[in-house]
Amino acid sequence: MGRVDGTTLTKIADLAEAHGSGRVRTTVEQKMIILDVEEGQVDSLVDALEALDLTARPSTFRRGTMACTGIEFCKLAIVETKARGASLIDELERRLPDFDEPITINLNGCPNACARIQVADIGLKGQLVMNDAGEQVEGYQVHLGGALGLEAGFGRKVRGLKVTAEELPDYVERVLKRYRAEREEGERFATWAARASEEALS
Repeated sequence: MGRVDGTTLTKIADLAEAHGSGRVRTTVEQKMIILDVEEGQVDSLVDALEALDLTARPSTFRRGTMACTGIEFCKLAIVETKARGASLIDELERRLPDFDEPITINLNGCPNACARIQVADIGLKGQLVMNDAGEQVEGYQVHLGGALGLEAGFGRKVRGLKVTAEELPDYVERVLKRYRAEREEGERFATWAARASEEALS
């Protein structure tokens, strides 16, 4: 989720020096790449990263989820993002352990879209929503099927589709299971979401 402390960064720098050239790059997906690692050093580096609770072979959910700063550090945010994104990843890994299709899930704490929700497979724009008890709680407006690259496009907004933070894991699990059940051979999530019925997306 792009959150790391200074102590961990220092340890990563030490590992990059010990196993490679000491060069590290960060990506726009909140990931980190250690460069110039010889093949014989890879396993040792992976083990050392795992000891820091960093995985070099992440699940599709861990690889494809990102979040903005959220309510903890941003005065514009309305809802939590990073902790919620981390717990969502844990839940999806538990519930859908064999899901290996590339999928992007971007969480944003307000309408400003720092996490680029419009171009994610599942984009989640933070806002206050009504729960079943009629109370205002943290939740998300859902955008589905956005993409970058050769088939770029903004995600689809299904009218009235909002989920509470509490319902989020159930919703994402449900829509991903429908995608797997209804997709055509080799069909990407964004392509399916563009043609799927509103019922399938809700």
